[in-house]
Amino acid sequence: MIRKSTALHDELVRHFSAHGDALRREWVRRMRVQGLLKGLTLEEIETESSTLCAVFQECLESGKYNTAMAYAHLRARQGVLGGRTPEQIVDRLAILHDVCRQSLFRTYRGDVDRLSGLVDLYAPVAHRLQTLITLTWVEERERTTKREINQLRMLVRAGMILSAKLSLEEVLQRIVNMACKLMSAKYAALGVLDGKGGLSRFITAGIEETARQAIGPPPVGKGILGVLVREGKPLRLTNLMADPRAHGFPPHHPAMHSFLGVPVISKGKVLGNLYVTEKQGADEFSEEDETVAITLATQAAIALENASLYAELRRSYNELKQSQQLLVRQEKLASLGRLAAGLAHELNNPLSSVAGFSEALQRRVETAAVGDLASLAEWRQYVSMIQDEVARAATIVRRLLDFARQREPTFSLVDLYDVVSHAVSFVERQASLENQRIVVEPFPDGSRVMADAQMLQQVFLNLLTNALDAIKSGGEIRIEAHRRRGITESAGEQVWLDVCVSDTGSGISPEDLSRAFDPFFTTKEVGKGTGLGLAISQSIVEQHKGSIEVRSEGVGKGTAVVVSLPLADRAERDEKQPDPTEARGEDG
Repeated sequence: MIRKSTALHDELVRHFSAHGDALRREWVRRMRVQGLLKGLTLEEIETESSTLCAVFQECLESGKYNTAMAYAHLRARQGVLGGRTPEQIVDRLAILHDVCRQSLFRTYRGDVDRLSGLVDLYAPVAHRLQTLITLTWVEERERTTKREINQLRMLVRAGMILSAKLSLEEVLQRIVNMACKLMSAKYAALGVLDGKGGLSRFITAGIEETARQAIGPPPVGKGILGVLVREGKPLRLTNLMADPRAHGFPPHHPAMHSFLGVPVISKGKVLGNLYVTEKQGADEFSEEDETVAITLATQAAIALENASLYAELRRSYNELKQSQQLLVRQEKLASLGRLAAGLAHELNNPLSSVAGFSEALQRRVETAAVGDLASLAEWRQYVSMIQDEVARAATIVRRLLDFARQREPTFSLVDLYDVVSHAVSFVERQASLENQRIVVEPFPDGSRVMADAQMLQQVFLNLLTNALDAIKSGGEIRIEAHRRRGITESAGEQVWLDVCVSDTGSGISPEDLSRAFDPFFTTKEVGKGTGLGLAISQSIVEQHKGSIEVRSEGVGKGTAVVVSLPLADRAERDEKQPDPTEARGEDG
């Protein structure tokens, strides 16, 4: 019985050896008719069919499936990555099984017993091979699907990194770390070009800091990395060290064989390169790895481009801020120039008093006895008067210096009536010299705002000087304040204080009214205004979350400027209110 089975087995092997090439051609013909070979070249069809027939022949001869298992894993991985489905593989194997079975029927149809014995030997081998390849294909598809899901998650995380509040260094480091994980690489690195032939950044993963220090400075890009930059396209190598374009490695550098590098490109310009080496679990990196690397390099390019745009925006902002500060400074100096006559007269009064009291003292010294008690009392009175007038002059100078000083805004709880009063004190002397009247009506109680007092003082000083320029001798400027309630999107219900500075001056035409806040626009005669006062005032008021409006019924009908500022709420007022026990120095 054993000899009969062995004889049938040998005959079965001889049959397929003799007809193997014809069976393979018939198998290919029938697969082509059924459309199962689309997307394959003639060379691929020839290689694939020959290999599978040889695997089947070996399984039939030896009864072992080691070669079949290795073939199944290799072809399953290549097939899955190439987009082939398990259904396609099952259909191809079913056609091969049918071709082989029909060959046996045609050859042995006259000997039923022999045919039955041969089929009994052939069928288990064919079914096991078919099952082995199909299951391997399905398992590889599941593994690939899980891997793709994991990669998708990691890539989503990479996209989220760009929107997180991280530094450029942290973003690039996370991208390099992801490159190692997603492509199963032992090492990864990202180099950023400095535009001078070197690297401004070189970020690594998979290598310890001590090893990095032992290796020395980062690569200069003369070898494979230089190829990436020059050619601007991905590069995959099985053996990096054997590539003729490589320039070798420095001492203490770990060995690297498999290599995948992609350029980091933004707007057609190569900004650097991202590369991984030493593929774990395979001899080389795949096309799938290359796709992932390109995606990560794109993320790195976006991060670098964002950093460049932010740096440019920061430079532009700083330049704009410096220009704005210069304009504010120039406007302050222009205001001081317009107020010079009145301020000189204001300083002259205390100085004249000081001179008069000093002269009186000098006369007393020349005529009175030093020990005369009455004279000493009189001298003490004159000295006290001199001190008062010097303090008055010092106050005027200090107000000027505070106004002219350039500094950062400081917001605190301030009383708007005090701010307006200080601004009026600058111009009231000049107004009186020109026979002009300034009337400040009482403000409502609690007219306090969170503001920079010096900035608001400049706003009202600008409005007052504009009004003084507009009115004639005998004209009047009136300042009034009114509370009102309004609704804002950010704060809900808000209480506002509207401060109106009105004059009886020349007024503004309708066509000029729309341009009132345009920088450098002025209706004053040459040399009497810079055209920046209202523009700067608008900027300051908006920084205080307020608004400013110019109103006029026309030429010759006066002008009113309304500054609206949000009043400090109760919480802000209470927070800024000093503790009365601390003010009295009580210890409780």
